[in-house]
Amino acid sequence: MDAYDYSKSGELLEVQINLATLRFAFQPIFDIKSGDVFGYEALMRPGKHTPAEVIRSYAKADMLDYIEGITYYYASKSFFETGLDGNLFLNTFPGACMSIDMAAKTFATFGNKLRDRLYIEVLEYTTLNPFAWNIKRRSMESVGLKPRYVIDDFGTGANIDLNCIREYHPDIVKIDRKYIAHIDTNPRNQGMVDAMITYMHSAGIKVLAEGVETEAEFRYLMHRDVDYMQGFYLGKPIIYGQR
Repeated sequence: MDAYDYSKSGELLEVQINLATLRFAFQPIFDIKSGDVFGYEALMRPGKHTPAEVIRSYAKADMLDYIEGITYYYASKSFFETGLDGNLFLNTFPGACMSIDMAAKTFATFGNKLRDRLYIEVLEYTTLNPFAWNIKRRSMESVGLKPRYVIDDFGTGANIDLNCIREYHPDIVKIDRKYIAHIDTNPRNQGMVDAMITYMHSAGIKVLAEGVETEAEFRYLMHRDVDYMQGFYLGKPIIYGQR
């Protein structure tokens, strides 16, 4: 049995993760100024079920912390086995508490390789829970992990965006695809993205445009002051080999 078997009784879950079929795809994130790959976002591929189906099932059973345990361990394992360069971006549910035990075991397994290469992406569409978030953050820091923080899907969440900035103190904010789609021909989105960039940079936060899917979007954004880009035009998520 591998190090993290978080399987639970079928009585609790409508859809259960099968570790034998679980894989992670990695999508590149590019540093626009250098043109280099800055890192990779790990995306869960459960196999038979979609990620959304799995998340709904575990959320209904109040077990999102188990998905985080699986993600942090197996995504890190896959990332280092593939030998990818750059940083590792992992998604997190701000309302699910990460245990100190899980953080300790992950750090014990991957040690200093993970310490300075970890970015935690806060899923903004989920409920903001300051108590749970502080427990999660402290559990990582207590075992020597020093992650940097990213707000994902900025501008789409159930949370108030500026509250997220104040709560999470992010290093990077990802501007959601809904603002990036057809930005080359959409004056309203152009103005909103420019305003976001100005605000973030004034606060010392870097900006990532996600969901860049066309050459026109890419070329437009190259003339704006974005720091990073991610999207199908630049690189699709890839599953590298097998676990």
